[in-house]
Amino acid sequence: MSKGISLVTAASLAFAIGLRISDAWAQYYIGAQAGWTGLPYQTDTIDGLGSVPTEFSAGYNVGVRGGYQLGSWRFEEEYSYRRNDAAEFGAGDSTNGLSGNRHTHSVMTNVLYDLITGWPITPHIGVGIGAMNVFDGLRVSGIGQVFNDSNWQFGYQAIAGLRYEINALFALDLDYRYLATTESTFRIPNTSLRYRTGANTNNFVASVTYRFGQPPTASPLSTPAPPPP
Repeated sequence: MSKGISLVTAASLAFAIGLRISDAWAQYYIGAQAGWTGLPYQTDTIDGLGSVPTEFSAGYNVGVRGGYQLGSWRFEEEYSYRRNDAAEFGAGDSTNGLSGNRHTHSVMTNVLYDLITGWPITPHIGVGIGAMNVFDGLRVSGIGQVFNDSNWQFGYQAIAGLRYEINALFALDLDYRYLATTESTFRIPNTSLRYRTGANTNNFVASVTYRFGQPPTASPLSTPAPPPP
Protein backbone atom coordinates (compact mmCIF):
# COMPACT_ATOMS: atom_id res chain seq x y z
CA MET A 1 0.00 0.00 0.00
CA SER A 2 2.77 2.46 0.94
CA LYS A 3 4.50 1.68 -2.34
CA GLY A 4 1.34 2.55 -4.25
CA ILE A 5 0.96 5.80 -2.32
CA SER A 6 4.57 6.69 -3.08
CA LEU A 7 4.05 6.08 -6.77
CA VAL A 8 0.92 8.23 -6.79
CA THR A 9 2.75 11.01 -4.91
CA ALA A 10 5.70 10.88 -7.31
CA ALA A 11 3.39 10.93 -10.32
CA SER A 12 1.48 13.90 -8.89
CA LEU A 13 4.72 15.79 -8.25
CA ALA A 14 5.99 15.09 -11.76
CA PHE A 15 2.67 16.24 -13.20
CA ALA A 16 2.79 19.47 -11.16
CA ILE A 17 6.37 20.17 -12.26
CA GLY A 18 5.39 19.50 -15.84
CA LEU A 19 2.57 22.02 -15.59
CA ARG A 20 4.89 24.65 -14.13
CA ILE A 21 7.45 24.14 -16.90
CA SER A 22 4.82 24.19 -19.63
CA ASP A 23 3.41 27.43 -18.23
CA ALA A 24 6.84 29.11 -18.07
CA TRP A 25 7.84 31.29 -21.01
CA ALA A 26 11.18 30.71 -22.71
CA GLN A 27 13.57 32.95 -24.65
CA TYR A 28 17.03 32.71 -26.17
CA TYR A 29 19.36 35.59 -25.42
CA ILE A 30 22.83 36.97 -26.11
CA GLY A 31 24.84 39.56 -24.20
CA ALA A 32 28.08 41.52 -23.92
CA GLN A 33 29.84 42.32 -20.65
CA ALA A 34 32.75 44.29 -19.20
CA GLY A 35 33.99 45.35 -15.80
CA TRP A 36 36.63 45.47 -13.07
CA THR A 37 38.77 42.50 -11.98
CA GLY A 38 40.75 42.20 -8.78
CA LEU A 39 43.36 39.47 -8.41
CA PRO A 40 44.03 39.25 -4.67
CA TYR A 41 47.45 38.74 -3.14
CA GLN A 42 48.87 35.53 -4.61
CA THR A 43 51.66 33.22 -3.50
CA ASP A 44 53.84 31.54 -6.13
CA THR A 45 55.33 28.36 -4.67
CA ILE A 46 58.60 27.29 -6.31
CA ASP A 47 59.34 23.60 -5.84
CA GLY A 48 62.26 23.17 -3.46
CA LEU A 49 62.82 26.91 -2.93
CA GLY A 50 59.77 28.14 -1.06
CA SER A 51 57.17 30.83 -1.72
CA VAL A 52 57.30 34.19 -3.47
CA PRO A 53 54.40 36.59 -2.68
CA THR A 54 53.07 38.45 -5.71
CA GLU A 55 50.70 41.40 -5.71
CA PHE A 56 48.66 42.43 -8.75
CA SER A 57 47.10 45.75 -9.62
CA ALA A 58 43.42 46.15 -10.50
CA GLY A 59 42.54 44.93 -13.98
CA TYR A 60 39.62 44.53 -16.32
CA ASN A 61 37.38 41.88 -17.85
CA VAL A 62 35.38 41.64 -21.07
CA GLY A 63 33.23 38.86 -22.44
CA VAL A 64 30.17 37.59 -24.24
CA ARG A 65 27.48 35.11 -23.30
CA GLY A 66 24.44 33.45 -24.74
CA GLY A 67 21.77 31.28 -23.27
CA TYR A 68 18.22 30.15 -22.77
CA GLN A 69 15.80 31.57 -20.22
CA LEU A 70 12.98 29.35 -18.98
CA GLY A 71 10.81 31.22 -16.52
CA SER A 72 13.02 32.17 -13.58
CA TRP A 73 15.90 29.94 -14.71
CA ARG A 74 18.73 30.93 -17.06
CA PHE A 75 21.14 28.47 -18.65
CA GLU A 76 24.08 30.07 -20.43
CA GLU A 77 27.53 29.68 -21.95
CA GLU A 78 30.02 32.45 -21.19
CA TYR A 79 33.41 33.42 -22.61
CA SER A 80 35.42 36.04 -20.71
CA TYR A 81 38.92 37.49 -20.66
CA ARG A 82 40.68 39.08 -17.65
CA ARG A 83 44.04 40.81 -17.24
CA ASN A 84 45.96 42.03 -14.19
CA ASP A 85 49.48 43.49 -14.19
CA ALA A 86 51.94 42.53 -11.46
CA ALA A 87 52.59 45.30 -8.94
CA GLU A 88 55.09 43.65 -6.59
CA PHE A 89 57.35 40.59 -6.66
CA GLY A 90 58.36 39.51 -3.17
CA ALA A 91 59.80 42.49 -1.35
CA GLY A 92 60.42 44.45 -4.56
CA ASP A 93 58.16 45.96 -7.18
CA SER A 94 57.85 46.18 -10.94
CA THR A 95 59.95 49.36 -11.10
CA ASN A 96 63.19 47.52 -10.32
CA GLY A 97 63.38 46.11 -13.83
CA LEU A 98 60.77 43.36 -13.54
CA SER A 99 57.26 43.56 -14.91
CA GLY A 100 54.65 40.94 -15.56
CA ASN A 101 50.99 40.11 -15.87
CA ARG A 102 48.53 37.30 -15.34
CA HIS A 103 45.61 36.98 -17.72
CA THR A 104 43.02 34.31 -18.31
CA HIS A 105 40.56 33.09 -20.91
CA SER A 106 37.58 31.21 -19.51
CA VAL A 107 34.71 29.21 -20.98
CA MET A 108 31.98 28.63 -18.41
CA THR A 109 28.58 26.94 -18.22
CA ASN A 110 26.35 28.92 -15.84
CA VAL A 111 22.98 28.31 -14.20
CA LEU A 112 21.21 31.36 -12.72
CA TYR A 113 17.93 31.82 -10.89
CA ASP A 114 15.97 35.09 -10.92
CA LEU A 115 14.22 35.92 -7.65
CA ILE A 116 11.00 37.38 -9.03
CA THR A 117 9.82 40.36 -6.97
CA GLY A 118 7.30 42.01 -9.26
CA TRP A 119 9.56 45.05 -9.60
CA PRO A 120 11.67 46.10 -12.62
CA ILE A 121 14.83 45.30 -10.59
CA THR A 122 15.26 41.58 -9.92
CA PRO A 123 17.97 39.90 -7.79
CA HIS A 124 19.60 36.72 -9.07
CA ILE A 125 22.08 34.10 -7.92
CA GLY A 126 24.00 31.47 -9.84
CA VAL A 127 26.94 29.12 -10.18
CA GLY A 128 29.19 28.08 -13.05
CA ILE A 129 31.80 25.51 -13.96
CA GLY A 130 34.15 25.25 -16.91
CA ALA A 131 37.77 25.72 -17.93
CA MET A 132 40.27 28.59 -17.67
CA ASN A 133 43.47 29.11 -19.64
CA VAL A 134 45.87 30.90 -17.26
CA PHE A 135 48.79 32.90 -18.76
CA ASP A 136 51.78 34.19 -16.82
CA GLY A 137 54.26 36.60 -18.39
CA LEU A 138 57.49 38.21 -17.14
CA ARG A 139 59.68 40.91 -18.70
CA VAL A 140 63.11 42.13 -17.64
CA SER A 141 64.19 45.67 -18.48
CA GLY A 142 66.83 45.68 -21.21
CA ILE A 143 66.23 42.02 -22.07
CA GLY A 144 62.58 41.78 -22.96
CA GLN A 145 60.14 38.91 -22.54
CA VAL A 146 61.80 36.06 -20.65
CA PHE A 147 58.76 34.05 -19.66
CA ASN A 148 55.32 33.48 -21.16
CA ASP A 149 53.58 30.23 -20.33
CA SER A 150 50.00 29.01 -19.94
CA ASN A 151 47.90 26.00 -19.08
CA TRP A 152 44.28 24.98 -18.81
CA GLN A 153 42.66 24.44 -15.42
CA PHE A 154 39.24 23.58 -14.03
CA GLY A 155 37.31 26.79 -13.28
CA TYR A 156 34.34 27.56 -11.09
CA GLN A 157 32.40 30.66 -10.15
CA ALA A 158 29.68 32.01 -7.86
CA ILE A 159 27.37 34.76 -9.10
CA ALA A 160 25.14 37.31 -7.35
CA GLY A 161 23.61 40.37 -8.94
CA LEU A 162 20.70 42.55 -9.97
CA ARG A 163 18.83 42.71 -13.27
CA TYR A 164 16.99 45.77 -14.53
CA GLU A 165 14.35 45.11 -17.18
CA ILE A 166 14.80 47.92 -19.69
CA ASN A 167 11.96 46.56 -21.82
CA ALA A 168 10.68 43.20 -23.05
CA LEU A 169 13.82 42.62 -25.16
CA PHE A 170 16.72 44.32 -23.33
CA ALA A 171 17.98 43.84 -19.78
CA LEU A 172 20.90 45.30 -17.81
CA ASP A 173 22.75 43.09 -15.32
CA LEU A 174 25.12 44.22 -12.56
CA ASP A 175 26.96 41.21 -11.12
CA TYR A 176 29.59 40.23 -8.64
CA ARG A 177 31.36 37.07 -9.86
CA TYR A 178 33.98 35.16 -7.90
CA LEU A 179 35.87 33.18 -10.54
CA ALA A 180 38.71 30.85 -9.57
CA THR A 181 40.69 27.85 -10.78
CA THR A 182 42.51 24.89 -9.43
CA GLU A 183 46.24 25.48 -8.96
CA SER A 184 48.30 26.10 -12.11
CA THR A 185 51.87 24.79 -12.58
CA PHE A 186 54.38 26.65 -14.76
CA ARG A 187 57.89 25.73 -15.82
CA ILE A 188 60.63 28.33 -15.31
CA PRO A 189 62.60 28.71 -18.58
CA ASN A 190 66.16 27.34 -18.77
CA THR A 191 65.80 25.53 -15.45
CA SER A 192 64.28 22.33 -14.12
CA LEU A 193 62.19 24.34 -11.65
CA ARG A 194 58.43 24.69 -11.61
CA TYR A 195 56.15 26.95 -9.61
CA ARG A 196 52.52 26.66 -8.58
CA THR A 197 50.06 29.51 -8.28
CA GLY A 198 46.38 30.38 -8.30
CA ALA A 199 44.06 32.66 -10.25
CA ASN A 200 41.28 33.54 -7.80
CA THR A 201 39.56 36.68 -9.08
CA ASN A 202 36.88 39.08 -7.86
CA ASN A 203 34.89 40.53 -10.74
CA PHE A 204 32.32 43.31 -10.92
CA VAL A 205 30.59 43.01 -14.27
CA ALA A 206 28.01 45.07 -16.15
CA SER A 207 26.26 43.43 -19.09
CA VAL A 208 23.47 44.12 -21.54
CA THR A 209 21.47 41.20 -22.90
CA TYR A 210 19.16 41.00 -25.88
CA ARG A 211 16.33 38.48 -25.79
CA PHE A 212 14.96 37.08 -29.04
CA GLY A 213 11.21 37.53 -29.22
CA GLN A 214 8.84 38.79 -26.58
CA PRO A 215 7.47 36.57 -23.81
CA PRO A 216 4.02 35.15 -24.56
CA THR A 217 1.06 37.04 -23.19
CA ALA A 218 -2.01 35.41 -21.77
CA SER A 219 -4.82 35.20 -24.31
CA PRO A 220 -7.90 37.17 -23.25
CA LEU A 221 -10.90 35.11 -22.16
CA SER A 222 -13.62 35.01 -24.74
CA THR A 223 -16.82 36.72 -23.60
CA PRO A 224 -20.10 34.95 -24.35
CA ALA A 225 -22.45 36.59 -26.82
CA PRO A 226 -25.36 38.40 -25.19
CA PRO A 227 -28.65 36.47 -25.29
CA PRO A 228 -31.08 37.47 -28.02
CA PRO A 229 -33.77 39.94 -26.98
